[in-house]
This record gives sequence, C-alpha cells and structure tokens, in this order.
Amino acid sequence: MKHVVPVAVGLAAGMAVGFFLGAMVTRHDEPIVVIHNATDETLWSVCIRPDPTKNLWGVPEVSVYCTHELQPHRTFTERLSSHKPTALNVDATKAGGKKLSSEKVNVASRDVVFALISSDGIKLQYQRLISF
Repeated sequence: MKHVVPVAVGLAAGMAVGFFLGAMVTRHDEPIVVIHNATDETLWSVCIRPDPTKNLWGVPEVSVYCTHELQPHRTFTERLSSHKPTALNVDATKAGGKKLSSEKVNVASRDVVFALISSDGIKLQYQRLISF
C-alpha cells in the first residue's frame, strides 16, 4: 500500500504533463480569427478566406472557413490551420443579400485577427502574440 500512492501520483503527474505538451505540439503557432457581428440582424454567412497555398507537390490549395447564421451581437472564433504567414480577408452576407468584404491583412503564426462586422462594413485589426 505504501508504494501505490507514489506510483498513482507519478502517473497522474506524467499524464498531465503529457497532455499539455501534446496540446502545445499539435495546435500552437496557428493564427486565430475572432469575428463579432455588431449588427442587429443575423448574417447568413461569414467566411474567412486565406490566400491559396501550395502543397508538397506545388499544387495550389484553397481553404475557406465559414459559419452560417451568425446571430446579432454574437462572436465566432476560428483557428486557421496554417503555420506560415498568409494574407486573409473576411466576407459576410447579410440577410437581405448584401455582401460585405474586408481589406486583406497579412498575418503570421501566433497572430490574432479581430473582425468587427457592422452595417457599414468589416474592420480588421490584428495583434501579434509573443510567447516565451
């Protein structure tokens, strides 16, 4: 019985450390986009459109991240699966069919892009996160 408690504590500590190291290895250094619907109407669709990238064989790949029916005064967050610097813009379609689009912004890994969607358009700001 004396040996069971230290072994259990060691296993629990090892599992906790392994979990955090695994999370850091798999999902770090990816840009995050936070989109807020500041309008009083539901947006039919909101899409994040990064520039096309090339895969290992040189073939262009296009990734588009979309959400549908973003409710008024709600926020949507998406992590982009890219470890390279890329340019992106955000598009939205309002309930009446009117399309809004942001300017293109260059982001790197660890950047957080904030998109504010209003009735006038889409404003982007970004913040570089520094980790030690």
